Amino acid sequence: MNWLNNLRVTRHLRTSGYRTALAELPPGLEAAWRDGASTEFPGIPRDALFFVRAAEGLLGFFDVTTQGGPCALPSLAADSVWHAWLRHDPEGLEHFCRRHFGAAVPHLEADRLDQGALVRTLVVCRTQEGIPAHGPALPRLFTLDARLRMPRGHGYATQHGEVTYTRLDATGRRLRTAPPQPELSLAALLGAGYITEETHAEALRRRQDGGDGYVASTNSDCDSSGDCGDGGGGCGGGCGGGD
Repeated sequence: MNWLNNLRVTRHLRTSGYRTALAELPPGLEAAWRDGASTEFPGIPRDALFFVRAAEGLLGFFDVTTQGGPCALPSLAADSVWHAWLRHDPEGLEHFCRRHFGAAVPHLEADRLDQGALVRTLVVCRTQEGIPAHGPALPRLFTLDARLRMPRGHGYATQHGEVTYTRLDATGRRLRTAPPQPELSLAALLGAGYITEETHAEALRRRQDGGDGYVASTNSDCDSSGDCGDGGGGCGGGCGGGD
């Protein structure tokens, strides 16, 4: 079935908003990712389509980091490509980011990111996709792991106007409803200045009236343990580069 997978890769590349950058990924990166990803991320699929979609997510994150302020990457699938790239050709990665995104994007571990990094990523992603800052829809980067069935990936959904989060299980699925993610709550958006008090009040009213019902990120299942893990933000990048 490799021919079918390759056909899907070709079609995906043709329609991707990052097709130019994807075409310029360094030779050997996919092989380096395939060789190392399964050790660092047990159970991760290693087919070409998964790689392309994960790489596309990473490029989308690099794009987000041009908007100012540290950002947290909400996808382990995308992070798997980032880690492979850092091992394979760190100097080439820096040059690639400068060429396509205007600045290098330093890889920061989660404990080096400020508390607002994840919500900043959410708001920028929503803005880029024409979604209001208060949602309730989730941008594609936040649903990438669930759509790719990333084992133990980040599982986001929205319920009653609030973002929920849990770790996906070993097969990349959720088993029951997830708890709210406080860092991405309406209150957090208000506190960070991303929405006004009027917008916050209207969103709460709609939630109470049932206007913003459950909207799953992909599937409506959640992790059986309800494990919130690290809160949904993995590694991150300093927006504006690493000069």
